[in-house]
Amino acid sequence: MNGTLYGVSVGPGDPELLTVKAVRTLEACPVIAAPRTGGKTLALDIAAGAADLTGKEILPLDFPMTRDHAVLRAAHRAAADAVEARLRAGQDVAVPNLGDVSVYSTFSYLMQLVTADGFAAVMIPGVPSFCAVAAALGESLTTMHKPVHIFPASSGPTGEALALPGTKVLMKTGRSMPEVRAAIAAAGLEDRTMLVQNCGLPGQKICRKLADASDDISYYTTILVKE
Repeated sequence: MNGTLYGVSVGPGDPELLTVKAVRTLEACPVIAAPRTGGKTLALDIAAGAADLTGKEILPLDFPMTRDHAVLRAAHRAAADAVEARLRAGQDVAVPNLGDVSVYSTFSYLMQLVTADGFAAVMIPGVPSFCAVAAALGESLTTMHKPVHIFPASSGPTGEALALPGTKVLMKTGRSMPEVRAAIAAAGLEDRTMLVQNCGLPGQKICRKLADASDDISYYTTILVKE
């Protein structure tokens, strides 16, 4: 019988935010397929802080940080091929995924390819970064009758997003920070904007005011704009 592919949410950074089910799944699978970007396996590092991965095969999956769709498709196909070789051998494979596996997840591309090839896949939910950021700020993400809008700051029409009612969550800010800052200023929302950089990770920085954030900011930064 073929093995099963598991997408395991590991939260935004703090290993204590992994669920019991996530830990159990990681410890039950003989193969851990670790997404790797720029030589770093952050999701694996977080998972190793909560689960015993002794004796597991660690299978690196390289996902380049690029917007070149051809390069991305090739990387996803190579990752799927590597995983499917283990699945055909009857091994279950767990893929640790930053945040929640259903939110801007690299795993979703891998799962689409693997399931199209006839293999089973299971998603293990977890704590998304914007919930952890709200908790770190001591802020309710929203209240009754008010919506929450979630956008990738790197590619969304920020001005249009900021005009929507309710709370706006801008994720994966990074290099887009100057443009995001300008859009927030143009909308007159600077006093309603907070952010957390590297939430739950070493180097976490909480900024309760947009003015406290520099333009040189990491990819793992989430911004909340409250109504």
